Amino acid sequence: MKVLFRTLVCSFLILSCSDKETIPNVDLKNYSFDSETNSSLMFQDGEELSTMTSEWRAYEISKVIRVKPIDNTTIEVANFAPIDIEDITITATIETEGFLKPIKLFKIDKIRAHGKQEINYPFIDNTSLFLNTSNQEVDLSMFKETGINPSDISFDFTGDSEVIQQLKGLNKLKWVIKYHDFDPENDTSNNWAEDISAKDIRRFSGLMINLGLIFASDDFKNEFMNENIIGNDGTTPLTKSEKEAAYNSIINKTRYNCGKVVNVSGLGGGSTLGFAEHVLRDYIRKETGFIAAHEIGHTIGYNHSSNMTYPHDVDGVSIGISPVTTRIMNQFFEDGSYPITPENYYHSSDFE
Repeated sequence: MKVLFRTLVCSFLILSCSDKETIPNVDLKNYSFDSETNSSLMFQDGEELSTMTSEWRAYEISKVIRVKPIDNTTIEVANFAPIDIEDITITATIETEGFLKPIKLFKIDKIRAHGKQEINYPFIDNTSLFLNTSNQEVDLSMFKETGINPSDISFDFTGDSEVIQQLKGLNKLKWVIKYHDFDPENDTSNNWAEDISAKDIRRFSGLMINLGLIFASDDFKNEFMNENIIGNDGTTPLTKSEKEAAYNSIINKTRYNCGKVVNVSGLGGGSTLGFAEHVLRDYIRKETGFIAAHEIGHTIGYNHSSNMTYPHDVDGVSIGISPVTTRIMNQFFEDGSYPITPENYYHSSDFE
């Protein structure tokens, strides 16, 4: 019996070693976008407003490390977070027959906050051999001369660092974020700032990441589903299925055009989402859940009679989406769960 056991153990070890040896020895190209010599910065003071608010600068909140094709051979790599991020693997999904799994395309040692750079696909200038996410060898030599049609490829990012794992928590959200000048005529009689500044956008980029993680968290979902939520008539509680629909409307919201407001703390409705100076200034150090949740409630169709905007008081207890969001925000601060903090935000003077 002992001999049989040793034989089985040895066989297992041999098979395990054999499995490891079957992984092809393919080295990914490493890039660094961490200085003025290898990258430039977005959303900097003096940059044209039309550039900062252009459709090209729109991005998915779940992909703050964004890789976007410029043409068949060139891509732009950009970091839409206001923090440096390290040890990233970029994956690509090619919508061509024979490429069934995402391919590990290249690595980024470091990309600085709001950094961007254009590069050629690594299979154009370097090796054509890559690994897919199952560590199977993939040959991309067929694209070396022609490149890839931008409509036939999409990208994502992975990594093992704590920050990347936090950012991957945004995967639940469908939000596309675009910064917007809602007052192009500089009309001082409305509630929009005359111009949204680079500083506003830098701060907004961190706010939307931290806020997104609140709504994407299991804690928010659980507390929201247990909260007494009142509909637009001001009296009728939402059923469980109606609350699920409201929650899914937040998660699956496809677009937020983000701008800066004046005279009020926030504005929201449809794809419009605006916050005032004090929200952009304060979110990184203290909860801003009352205002943020109020405006998010408006963007999914709730009015001021519903506690999806203003909370309702029941026997001295404040109930609604705003109290839920406030509680979860405070818990995130207590647990140190936010990826964007005063310590790692790259322009500390933005909050002075």
